[in-house]
Amino acid sequence: MSGFPERFILASGSPRRKMMLERLKVPFEVRVPKVEESIAGAEEPIALVARLAREKALAVAKELKEAEGTAVVAGCDTIVVLGKEILGKPADLEEAYAMITKLQGRTHMVYSGLALVKLENGREEIISNFCATEVTMCRLSKEEIERYFSLEDPLDKAGSYAIQDAGSLIISSIDGDYYNVVGFPVRTLEELLNQWGYSLFSLT
Repeated sequence: MSGFPERFILASGSPRRKMMLERLKVPFEVRVPKVEESIAGAEEPIALVARLAREKALAVAKELKEAEGTAVVAGCDTIVVLGKEILGKPADLEEAYAMITKLQGRTHMVYSGLALVKLENGREEIISNFCATEVTMCRLSKEEIERYFSLEDPLDKAGSYAIQDAGSLIISSIDGDYYNVVGFPVRTLEELLNQWGYSLFSLT
């Protein structure tokens, strides 16, 4: 591997994605993409997260078109899927409560799409992939859901929950990448970076 991009930009306002990169001591910038996270009714989950991740990465890359050197922009999107129903971020506490009520005692899927855009010498290249994790939530009473919401703000989270921290109270089991459920499949990021000769392991 030849190292790491001169500039690495996270196209996301997510504090969890930012925190994970900080813990890996990755040098990066944050730019929040101006993208409408619309969910089309007939769109399949993998196609949805792939599209939104690409739109986010490309929106930020467009702002950097004239940048010198090599820059890599990472866009990511995460959704929760119960059966055929896609659960994004709730609009309010009432919707958040309805989401958790649906999820409690059941198994669902968490999908993340990850897209990287490389800008180099005026050229643009994009690669992408996705990650899927199966999650089972405990059976929860109304009082337990309210207790969980007193510990975690559900409004900025797909499916109205987070697996980390107070999520330990409500998650029974997972099958797959834990960090995908947190919202940023770092191993998938590493595999995509490898395609361009970069690696998170090259950082010191």
